[in-house]
Amino acid sequence: MIGAAVAAGPGWTQDSTGITDSVFTNPGARSIGLGGAFAAIADDATAAFANPAGLIQILRPEISAEIRGSASTKTTTAPYVFSGDVSGLGFFSFVYPSRKWAFSIYAHQLGSVDLNFAGPVPFAREFTVTSYSGAAAFQIFEGLSLGAGLSYFSGDRSSVVGATDIKDVDWGFNAGILWQAAPAWKIAGFYRQGPGFDSESRTGQKTLRNAHIVRGQKTTDSPQLTFPDEYGLGVSFRPSDGGLTVGFEWDRVGGAVDPIPFGHTVTEGGDEYHLGVEYAILRWKPVVALRAGSWREPGRRRTMVTGSDTVATSTSDSLNHLALGLGFAFKKFQIDLGSDISDRAVVGSISIVYSF
Repeated sequence: MIGAAVAAGPGWTQDSTGITDSVFTNPGARSIGLGGAFAAIADDATAAFANPAGLIQILRPEISAEIRGSASTKTTTAPYVFSGDVSGLGFFSFVYPSRKWAFSIYAHQLGSVDLNFAGPVPFAREFTVTSYSGAAAFQIFEGLSLGAGLSYFSGDRSSVVGATDIKDVDWGFNAGILWQAAPAWKIAGFYRQGPGFDSESRTGQKTLRNAHIVRGQKTTDSPQLTFPDEYGLGVSFRPSDGGLTVGFEWDRVGGAVDPIPFGHTVTEGGDEYHLGVEYAILRWKPVVALRAGSWREPGRRRTMVTGSDTVATSTSDSLNHLALGLGFAFKKFQIDLGSDISDRAVVGSISIVYSF
C-alpha cells in the first residue's frame, strides 16, 4: 500500500482569498508530503482527483479519508483580516478495482475561506466549495491506462457587506493517462476542469451567464465566479527494489474571474513545478515511508475591471513551498501524515486507508 490564502484581497491569487490554492492542491497526506508531484505516481484513492488513470494500480477495494487544516503564517496589517482553511473531513472515497478497470466515488471539500476587509469599501465573505464525484480507469493494454471522472460542484459564498453572494452548482470533468514507459519509469498527463458559479443579487435573484474570452482568459460581463482549468504532465522513477520513488510534475493553472462590487477581477494563469521523493523502509513491519518535496507557486497578474475600464493591475510574487511527510503501512491499513510549509501558510494533513 505504501506504493500505493492569504493576504486579503478580492481576486483569486496566492495573495487573495486562497480558495484556488485549495482547489488545485491534491487531496491526501501522501501527495502533500511529495510536494504535489503525484500525477505519475497516483497509486492510491486520491488518484481519482489527481490522475484518474492511476486508479488501475489499486489492487483491492479500499476506503480512505483525509482530515486537513491550515494556519496562516503571513502577518496582515489593518485594514486586512483573513483566515482560510480546509478543515475537518476534506476527502472521503471508496475504490473498487477489477483486473482491467477500477471505479471510485468520492467527496472532496476543495476549499473554505473567511475573509474580512475593513478598508474604505468594506466587505466580508465566507466561501466553501465542495465536490461529489465519480471516476473510472481502464487498462488499454499492459502498461497503459486511461481514466476520467465527473464532478458535481457546490459553491456557497455569503457576504455580509460589499461582495456578491454565490449559491450555485456546476458540473465539471477530469481525465488522465498513465504510461509505464520502462520498468522503472512512468509518464502521466491530466486535465481538470474548474467550476463556474453564478452570483446572486441581494434579493437572491441569479444573474445570467455571458462568458467570453479576453486575451486567452475567461471573463464575464455578468458577475460569475470562474475557477481555472488545469492540465499537466508528470514523470516518476521507481527502481526495481521498490524502496525509492521520485516524482516530478509540471502543472499549468489557467485564469480565473471573481465578481466584486461594481465589476470583477481577472487573474492570469501560471505554471507550477513540483518535485517529490519517497523512501520506504520495506524490511520494517509496518513499512515506514519518509517523504519530502517542494513546489513553486507562480506569481500572477491580477486586473480589476469595472464596466469597460481597467481600474488597477497588480502582480504577486512567486512562492516556494516545502513539503514533508511520513507513512505507516500495515497489511490492510495505512496512515499518512503530510505538511506543506510556505511563507504564507502551514497546511497539515492526515489520511487513513483501509483495504479489504
